[in-house]
Amino acid sequence: MPGVSAILPVFNGRRYLRDAVRSVAAQTLPPCELIVVDDGSTDGSLAELEGLPPAPFPIRVLRQENAGQSAARNLAARQAEGEYLAFLDQDDQWHPQHLEQLIPPLEDDPAVGWVYCDFDEMDFDGHLVTRAFLRAAGMRHPKRTIFECVAGDLMVLPSASIVRRAAFEQAGGFDEELSGYEDDDLFVRFFRLGWEHVFVDRPLLRFRIHSTGSSASRRFIDSRMRYAAKLAAMLPDDTRMFRYYVPDAIAPRFFFTSLDDYVRACSARDWEGARRALDAVNHFGRLRRRGLRLRWKLLWTQHPRLFRLLVALNDRLPYRARFVRNPTVTLR
Repeated sequence: MPGVSAILPVFNGRRYLRDAVRSVAAQTLPPCELIVVDDGSTDGSLAELEGLPPAPFPIRVLRQENAGQSAARNLAARQAEGEYLAFLDQDDQWHPQHLEQLIPPLEDDPAVGWVYCDFDEMDFDGHLVTRAFLRAAGMRHPKRTIFECVAGDLMVLPSASIVRRAAFEQAGGFDEELSGYEDDDLFVRFFRLGWEHVFVDRPLLRFRIHSTGSSASRRFIDSRMRYAAKLAAMLPDDTRMFRYYVPDAIAPRFFFTSLDDYVRACSARDWEGARRALDAVNHFGRLRRRGLRLRWKLLWTQHPRLFRLLVALNDRLPYRARFVRNPTVTLR
């Protein structure tokens, strides 16, 4: 049996931890160990491990001061005994055949460094929202060019992945300075190092979406700016091959993501979050190709309260009479 180390970071995840651990114990191909990393929890999360039925593998517990999910994963990876690393977030759950279905491509080809799958989306209470999310969203996998990898969110979830430990170590693990986009960042580094990746077109994970999360938070936007800067430094324009990564891929991607954050923050009257998102909108707007239409439309986004008023007035008009039918997708 292949040695698979399951890695489960925990931070104040007491509500979900027991179900996550049970999904590991229910694997048709059990891991050689489960490493739970307590990332400075204050809610007594680890108490949920008490009273669980005996698992067919040892469970090790590591503790660290709160340093973030990436640091917790890296800590476990350094102490793991398995040849492969299988990550699981505290609020997600593996389907029983998760490991059994994802391990064969790694065993069959030593050039494969990363195997990942589609996933089902569930809500805060664990009810099904979307089956086979990647397929439903029309997202194409596997990726074949670096342009594809950076032009949009990959949605290659750590919980849906198994990586070869040697590849993980060569890539340097997760970037602990990122608090958002750390999964995309690691995948891009695997890709550039030449490791093959295999996509299993089957949902083998239940992934929980939290509506309470905010991508307009200072920490998340700072991570977005840091990741975009890393990509820009990593991928200078190649004029000979007409590849302009920043203006054609990186800047448009994060421009629209930041614009969506801005619209949501204005709608919720989160003026601080709106200002942070607007700073990102303007930053990426300066980096992308700009025409007169974009310049004109950017003008009326510069004042969050006025922008919200204009959107509210626009929404009261008959649909065909609206001067902007969807600010997020038509601001181009």
